[in-house]
Amino acid sequence: MTLINEIYRRNKLLASLGTVNLIAAILLFFYSFFNKEVVLGINSMIKPIKFALSIWIYAWTMALLLFYVNDQSKVKKYAWVAIIAMGFEQFAIISQAFQGQLSHFNNSSIYGGILYALMGIFIVVLTVQTLRIAITFIRQKTYTISAPFALSIQIGLIYFVIFSFFGGYISGVNGHTVGANDGGQGLPLINWSTMFGDLRVAHFFGIHALQIIPIFGYWVSEKYESATATKAIWVFSVIYLAYVCFTMIQALMGMPFLKL
Repeated sequence: MTLINEIYRRNKLLASLGTVNLIAAILLFFYSFFNKEVVLGINSMIKPIKFALSIWIYAWTMALLLFYVNDQSKVKKYAWVAIIAMGFEQFAIISQAFQGQLSHFNNSSIYGGILYALMGIFIVVLTVQTLRIAITFIRQKTYTISAPFALSIQIGLIYFVIFSFFGGYISGVNGHTVGANDGGQGLPLINWSTMFGDLRVAHFFGIHALQIIPIFGYWVSEKYESATATKAIWVFSVIYLAYVCFTMIQALMGMPFLKL
């Protein structure tokens, strides 16, 4: 509970956003056993559960990391943008799931198309605001944390923004599967295609740099002196970026992340 209390102390708005989505994921999980709607061959509740968990992790991570931004008035404005954008996205995803309809790439109805377009607009606005808050943090003259740890947060934020925009590319090509239509055989729960290329793999690993790189940065900054920690963070970040780019190229070539 100590970590949860700290998350709420640092940013109650983002902490609450995460908690609401965690509760939603749990409720949807139990409901999924009774749900009869199917989308692209799987239980329609799978997608809103995944998104709820993803938003939970995102919101609590931002609550922890943006605490180190000196201008907390900007952080508060960002938190409200996140609540509005993520709130609308979850409304669209969950409501469509209950109707057995696609939330993304939905061109089958006017209502579905409008929902999808509005989701795209909200996410673009949030991503741009994330870039702005990242730039604010990068341009700070003083930090309350070590320079290596601050660097790892900055890199994590920038990678998150880059691969959030990659999600826009996926929307632009109107599908995440390369070499076939969306749907079909996939990995359990995450449902990444095991037969064809899947652009969601790079998007997933890219946006979760927001957690992975700062965790690594915190660890090395606690274990080693500043210069060594800084070098380690840069090396790890370059290797991580290369890995994510590999999964992206792999998908674009129509190759599955894992072939089972």
